[in-house]
Amino acid sequence: MKAILQAYRFTGLSGKLTSRGVCVCISTAFEGNLLDSYFVDLVIEKPLWIHHHSIPAFIPLERIAAEHLQTDVQRFLFSLCEHLNAYSGRKYQADRLQSDFATFLTGPLQRNSLCNLLSFTYKVELGSHSFPFCTRLLYKDLTKTLPTDVTVTYQGMKALPALWEEHRASHEALFCTKPVHQVFASFAREGEKLDLSPVS
Repeated sequence: MKAILQAYRFTGLSGKLTSRGVCVCISTAFEGNLLDSYFVDLVIEKPLWIHHHSIPAFIPLERIAAEHLQTDVQRFLFSLCEHLNAYSGRKYQADRLQSDFATFLTGPLQRNSLCNLLSFTYKVELGSHSFPFCTRLLYKDLTKTLPTDVTVTYQGMKALPALWEEHRASHEALFCTKPVHQVFASFAREGEKLDLSPVS
């Protein structure tokens, strides 16, 4: 176990030996930012078992342990790291959207505890017209920080003009390939005009 922790230290794993076994600390990060840390207190005996932990209830710890803990401790730790880092990365994106780009949104950002479902609405202006784009991001793969399903729809019209439809489609593609806060940052860099008028 000590050798495993030394080998995995570069991934954010560290730990210390205890009288019963080892307490593993998993430090998460996204885009070079250190985020939350979690611990798992393992009892080293046959079979291995978890004495205490601080893993959020919505992370599938029991399933990961059932699949790997008794047969491959390294795989157990790696899989747990994947889930925790992805969760922290998704949460970081949602937090950044709320803190840095709240003025772009025309209503509250909606998210669940696992941050694998985000929905929000923002307005984009072109000339004298503006349209609210409703966005839904679904992250089916809980080990990833990019959504697997993206839907960008519009309100108020049955069919958008061709130019607006191009905007909608390009936004949908951006949300598929970039973290959500980076998408809004790219709008600003490219000079795309978002509606920043106060929401009444």
